[in-house]
Amino acid sequence: MRRRAVAVVALTLAVATAAAGIALAVASGIGAGAAGEADPGMSASVPATSSEAASPVTADDYCYVEAMIYYRVKELELAETLQRKDGIEAGALGFAAGIAARDAEDLEDLRAWYLSWADARPLEPPADGPCAGHGSDHAQMPGMPSWSTLQGFVDAPHPDAERRFAEILRDQNAGMVALVTLILDGDPHPDVVESAERVLEQSASDAATIDGILGAVP
Repeated sequence: MRRRAVAVVALTLAVATAAAGIALAVASGIGAGAAGEADPGMSASVPATSSEAASPVTADDYCYVEAMIYYRVKELELAETLQRKDGIEAGALGFAAGIAARDAEDLEDLRAWYLSWADARPLEPPADGPCAGHGSDHAQMPGMPSWSTLQGFVDAPHPDAERRFAEILRDQNAGMVALVTLILDGDPHPDVVESAERVLEQSASDAATIDGILGAVP
């Protein structure tokens, strides 16, 4: 009962205060491997990398970083919620653990770029381009689960939990792929290109595992 309450609180906060997701991802130690631990190495100013110095950072680059932080934080929350449930199938648990570790690593780079690229942040939500329609806090991004979808997952026991987890990830991956494709169609920063291409590879690999989880659910 306590585990379920913790999961409900975590996901409620993430949905009700979507803008706080970026702040938490930047300020907390998610990227250090444990949610809620402070990251003493993160300062308010991050030195420019060599690629950043050679290539200008655009609003689209910043938009990508901001959007991907939301996607990764949400994905991490989903994985951790599944891991807290009882009786979950071993394959799904292993997949969730891998996602959590991967997202923690990805958020390290994203948090650093979010800080050092702040000057490129647009003053208003973009009306066109790859992030058009995301809203002021990216909560309306393609593939982001609704409150009712998240609540259904939090409440679901095995094996319904595995099915809901896989379905949410499938939809979110589709949203990430759509964003990444639009970003790569432009002229992104070299660091964004590398990150975006990695997202495409991960999404393709995840798709097979997600299909396997859905196929195994009664």
